[in-house]
Amino acid sequence: MSQYARLLTVFLVAMVGQWWWSSHGAIYGVAPQLLLVLTIAVAARQGPLCAMVMGFFWGLFLDVMAARLVGANALALTLAAYGTGSMRRQVDLLGLAPQCLMVASLTLVYFMFMGLMGLVFLHSFMWVGWMSFLVDPFYNSFVALLVYVLWESWMEPAR
Repeated sequence: MSQYARLLTVFLVAMVGQWWWSSHGAIYGVAPQLLLVLTIAVAARQGPLCAMVMGFFWGLFLDVMAARLVGANALALTLAAYGTGSMRRQVDLLGLAPQCLMVASLTLVYFMFMGLMGLVFLHSFMWVGWMSFLVDPFYNSFVALLVYVLWESWMEPAR
């Protein structure tokens, strides 16, 4: 299977996975941001352009799922891809530890960005709640570990 077909498969399966995890697999109302984690992983592996395109469309999918502030998730994931792609020049993001740290830090930035977007456009800070704010960086880092292992085995098999 070609690299493009694998990326398309990841793109589609990720949307189904995010929908399922957020609607059926949430633990105490907390679900990981699988699409944010995958946007960071794609930016670390494929570069910012591919990740920005995927992140934008994943963000539109998230915006349609929760139609509060349409376009905010698309912008947030596009900026996360750009930031990760830019960091790739200074930090080796191909390793597990740097990816997990990037995911944890960008999760907090993502939450604050979404809150500020709500403040600007809806005149109320879109707060995710303390439980999500405190637990999700670790939850997303655990998901990043799973994504890392799956990416190594499926997207870049040993030649």
